[in-house]
Amino acid sequence: MKKMLCLPVFILFLSACGNNDTEPEVLPATEISLWKANLDSGLLRMEKQVVPGLDTITTESIVSYMSGVNFKPEYVKTSGDTLYLRIADATYLTQQMGSSGAEAWLAELVYNCTEIPGIRFVNLDFEEGDHAQPGTYRRESFIK
Repeated sequence: MKKMLCLPVFILFLSACGNNDTEPEVLPATEISLWKANLDSGLLRMEKQVVPGLDTITTESIVSYMSGVNFKPEYVKTSGDTLYLRIADATYLTQQMGSSGAEAWLAELVYNCTEIPGIRFVNLDFEEGDHAQPGTYRRESFIK
């Protein structure tokens, strides 16, 4: 008799568990904000803005985001709190963007790279030109 009673109780218990008809809660996608340089009356001003389609902040995602049509930063290595990048052909950056354009792009690159956890400095290797110089930069490099 106990065996016959246990089976219906067990079936009733199973049917009551896990039969939830409500939709699972959908969590909103995390929005990633990156830095954008704005020249306001000749002064460089950094502002954060949401970047659609970016879901993580990594060296790869920042380098991809900062790649332009005319030049592209390339990852070299990370050592301690410094990220090393190289620009193979920086002619557009150093000769054609003008001083303000080059400074704004470098500021965006440095600010965005220093959003990567543990990175405080960005070492840029490229051929020096009239409007931009290689070297190690940090956010304070762009504060006047």
